[in-house]
Amino acid sequence: MGNNFIKIFMLVLLTNFGINNIYAQREEITIKYDTVTVPKTRTLRLAKVRSVPKFILHFNASYNSGAMELTSHNGGFYREDFLSGKNFSVRHGFGANLIGKLPLNKKGNFWLDIIAGFDRFQSNLFVVNTKEGKVSYNSINGGVGVEYNFTPTHKVKYYFGLNPLFSVISGKASLINPDNNQIDINIKSSLRIGYSAFFGLEYAFEKNFGLNLGLKFTHANLFLKKSEEAVQESEASSNVGLNDDAVTEESGIQFAGWKQFAYFSGSVGFSYFFSVKERKYKLP
Repeated sequence: MGNNFIKIFMLVLLTNFGINNIYAQREEITIKYDTVTVPKTRTLRLAKVRSVPKFILHFNASYNSGAMELTSHNGGFYREDFLSGKNFSVRHGFGANLIGKLPLNKKGNFWLDIIAGFDRFQSNLFVVNTKEGKVSYNSINGGVGVEYNFTPTHKVKYYFGLNPLFSVISGKASLINPDNNQIDINIKSSLRIGYSAFFGLEYAFEKNFGLNLGLKFTHANLFLKKSEEAVQESEASSNVGLNDDAVTEESGIQFAGWKQFAYFSGSVGFSYFFSVKERKYKLP
């Protein structure tokens, strides 16, 4: 019985040793791995396309520089030139325009422009030369024209156009005679028909709002020229028309001569684009 007990004890001991040895071996050969996943990135390229505006409201302010007879020596006033009708005796001015634009086709290349504007010229705006007098003119004008837009759906829109122009021109002048007496001349409102030709660009900061820049040439009195005798209201004041038609020397009409009310304008302003839609497309 003693021997059997010893055998059983040895068997249990060996079995327990073997099991422990197996677990020990397993712990020694166990290796853990950490897997790191790096996500892949992809760049998407998007193109933004804008629709043609349903309407454009365009406002600008301009500097005007006289051409042809709407100018004088050094931009100042010269009494003899004004009296003889040689020119309008003024050069520099400023103005403002309000323009509504309607597209005439789906692509937006052709537009109908409805134009209203105001321009003012003064002989003493920049050149202070009032020794012989001074003169100023106001022109209220409007018309309907056509423009061609090269890039109507782009951020930068380039265009040029032409429109007939109706202008009501008036003014005031003060003449200082050699005896230092002053005579005030009222230039009555006179209707004239002409045209303006222009080109420019509009830069859209966003889909509804942008900046505009432009250059324009205006010939305001191409038609309806007229010269008439001055009507003296008093010893120191007279009323006269624009007097831009040619007359003979025998007629003796003062301030009259064949004169062109023409000028160049450089403008800057803002534009508002109505009903513009944006769409984004994924590029391949």
